[in-house]
Amino acid sequence: MATRVDSRDVLDPTGKTKASFSAKIVGFYKRVGPNPWDDYKFVSRDGDTIDVRSELKVQMEKFGLAFRLRYQGKVVRLEWQPSAEDIQRAGDDDQATLRTFFLSHYILDFAEAGPQNAAALIANKLR
Repeated sequence: MATRVDSRDVLDPTGKTKASFSAKIVGFYKRVGPNPWDDYKFVSRDGDTIDVRSELKVQMEKFGLAFRLRYQGKVVRLEWQPSAEDIQRAGDDDQATLRTFFLSHYILDFAEAGPQNAAALIANKLR
């Protein structure tokens, strides 16, 4: 049985993209019931390689080069496709090294964004 994800947790952005890069769609999240509050399940699909623009909110997976974002009305899971230049700049092609490189060069963690004052925080939440 596929692992279910609570509808409130299917996309909890943990950062946003700093620069554009290529990523391959590896699946999407599908609601298991008719209601917006119903759980989602992951559906594995080999998809296209797309260009991910900068300034998009993403949720990094706990390991690997995978992340989630909203694409064409769905929450999709993608995997970063490092170029030969990225691999050379990273210094190695193992998963841990590439993940560290990916996070430092392409993803701005919300924790890195710096503190906001109360007015900015409230305005952000109201958007």
